[in-house]
Amino acid sequence: MQNLRDKLLKAGLVSAEKAAEAAKTPEAPAPKRQEPPPPAARPHRQPRPASGPLIAVRREPLSASVPKLPPLPGSREAQRLESRKQLEQDRALREQVSAAQVQVQPGERAFYFVTRKNRLRRLELSLEQASALESGALAVVEKPEPGQIEHALVPSETAEALLHDFPRAVRFFNRSGEPVGFLSEEELRARQETEKAEASSAEQPGPPADSNAEVAPS
Repeated sequence: MQNLRDKLLKAGLVSAEKAAEAAKTPEAPAPKRQEPPPPAARPHRQPRPASGPLIAVRREPLSASVPKLPPLPGSREAQRLESRKQLEQDRALREQVSAAQVQVQPGERAFYFVTRKNRLRRLELSLEQASALESGALAVVEKPEPGQIEHALVPSETAEALLHDFPRAVRFFNRSGEPVGFLSEEELRARQETEKAEASSAEQPGPPADSNAEVAPS
């Protein structure tokens, strides 16, 4: 190349012979600019093959796993539950007493027992049934009816079972070693005098109404 030879000669870097040889050698092309390789494509993740059959899992709602709290004492819900429980207990007691109840034989013997409200009640019984009560062969128990509580005579075996399930329902049972509701003659007379005085006081008229008392408008 003429230009390259002239440049080398002018610069005094080579002799005329070297310059002639350099002119014969073709000039190497300038290196090309290499573009950066494109970013490698992210390989697509293949789903893992299932090792067994797929099973659908049913999730329970949160309310099914959280226990329900009991109602607050005194609330309407608590009173409703207590009333329903009492009705169920009365039904079970009534069925158990009715299945073993002994027919009362009216007679000239007065037999006293104390009710749950701590009041004296009297049964007019035959001498045979009164003796059975005194010996413990019979017992006086409650028999709840809709709207009221009646009392019935049952054998000692039934009274023993009721003492376990409904202890307050057994009103008189001369149980051997552990009598229930037994009153001595002194206790009986004292209760009779007390209730007689209470009844007499209730029958007395109250004080006259005050004529100057203010009357609420109707």
